Amino acid sequence: MSSTSSPSGPDDPRPSAAEAARALRDMDRHRDQAYDAATNSRWVSVLFGVVLGAGFAAPDFVGQEAAGWTSPAIAILTVGYVALLNTRSGSAMLGQPVRPRREDISAPFRRYALLTLLAVVLAGVALQLLRPDWHLDVPYWRTAVGVVGGGALAVFGPRWQRALLKVAVRGGHRTGSGTVDATR
Repeated sequence: MSSTSSPSGPDDPRPSAAEAARALRDMDRHRDQAYDAATNSRWVSVLFGVVLGAGFAAPDFVGQEAAGWTSPAIAILTVGYVALLNTRSGSAMLGQPVRPRREDISAPFRRYALLTLLAVVLAGVALQLLRPDWHLDVPYWRTAVGVVGGGALAVFGPRWQRALLKVAVRGGHRTGSGTVDATR
């Protein structure tokens, strides 16, 4: 009989408390590295922030005819971004070599994200159909909105993306199995 005070010893396969704590810290660190790898590079957020700011500010500086081409330009850029994310070389170019596995994204998150996207699209369509006659007497209000929105996207984009990824993955801090898929 062994007279050790710890239940784990040379014959016991269970790790000590210090080993278990170190293993859990390593798992958390590796999970955070996987989340970082599943987010875009900083330059992508900066580029989209500049494009968003310029798209909002264009009618203030170029004229109302700019409103006719800024929305399609932003839409084309967005479609190109999504197309690049769905290819291995494109996602690597964007600095996102891994992505979460589809089965690890929680159903409630998918449902809320889809409903939010639908509400934004319907609000945009309703505004176009109703065409309210808003005359804001604030000069350069579009520029201010573009600078604030684009600046926030440029500064906080990767942090927001990482936070959404942590919420989207089931359990948030699930350990044990990988939640990202390195293959595209």
